[in-house]
Amino acid sequence: MSSETPTARSAESSPWYRQFWPWFILAILGWGVVSASITLAVAVRNPPHMMTGDYARLGKALVDTHQRADRAAALGLVGELTLAAGEVAVSLPAEGAAALGDSLLLLVQHPTDAARDLQVVLRRAGEVRYAAPARDWPARGRLIVSNLDQDWWISSDYRLAGDELAVRLEPERL
Repeated sequence: MSSETPTARSAESSPWYRQFWPWFILAILGWGVVSASITLAVAVRNPPHMMTGDYARLGKALVDTHQRADRAAALGLVGELTLAAGEVAVSLPAEGAAALGDSLLLLVQHPTDAARDLQVVLRRAGEVRYAAPARDWPARGRLIVSNLDQDWWISSDYRLAGDELAVRLEPERL
């Protein structure tokens, strides 16, 4: 006769799916898949925001100083950027628009990939209008218009819908 007990023999002869341990291990693996899927869904719906603004180092932290936005507000700069027919144009109906110079700098910041950022020099195309040819623009991002020395800036977020865009630019205190 064999030295095995009837319960030991029945446990060995029962199929794997009637055992406790395979289901326990599969439950742990399944929980990992579910939690990773939830984490991925939350990350895709809430992308990290790009850090933009007028920051200065204070110790190991960065502090937004708002100096450039305050200068733009003091100059009364509020404008509109339009993108249409392969041209980007900025209108700045400011009292001191004649003192702004013949060129402005437009920074188009991609929200996630700095390699896709654009810098465009806008040339005066009228008394209060600056224009330049448009290049491949990201579908969404941040626009910053300033003088070439970047003493002031006006900005706005945008989302491109089709081939045209009209955005109000103003001094923002983020």
